[in-house]
Amino acid sequence: MMDPKRNAANLQRLYDEVMNGHDVRAADALITADRPDHDSTFPPEFTTGREGFKKLMTMMIGAFPDMHFSTGFMVAEGDMVGAFNQVTGTQRGEFMGMPPTGKSFTVNNADFCRFTEDGMICEHWGLIDVAAMMRQLGADDARS
Repeated sequence: MMDPKRNAANLQRLYDEVMNGHDVRAADALITADRPDHDSTFPPEFTTGREGFKKLMTMMIGAFPDMHFSTGFMVAEGDMVGAFNQVTGTQRGEFMGMPPTGKSFTVNNADFCRFTEDGMICEHWGLIDVAAMMRQLGADDARS
């Protein structure tokens, strides 16, 4: 039987342990190995299965060592959990080919996850305002 409260708690654990705690290995207990990610923001090497997610988080943590997800609200029903977050960070490493700028960003993020019967994330849809992030990091300045 599906447990929406447990699923919401597991998504929050993903934010707390992986994104905020920077323990990429914690994803092993929270995401299925073959989880598809329907986020077209990032290239396939970052969205294919659990290993793709771990590569993405490793890259993000390297680029933004102070990256933090703050959950504004979360809704769980059946096998789905949706969350709206604010994401902050300061670019200290390379991000998608862009050298470190030392600038900070604050953007909105929405995640929608499907869960297995045993509470693992088995599918993901996400939206993050990468255009606003790049603008705040000074990507427009680099083209001038």
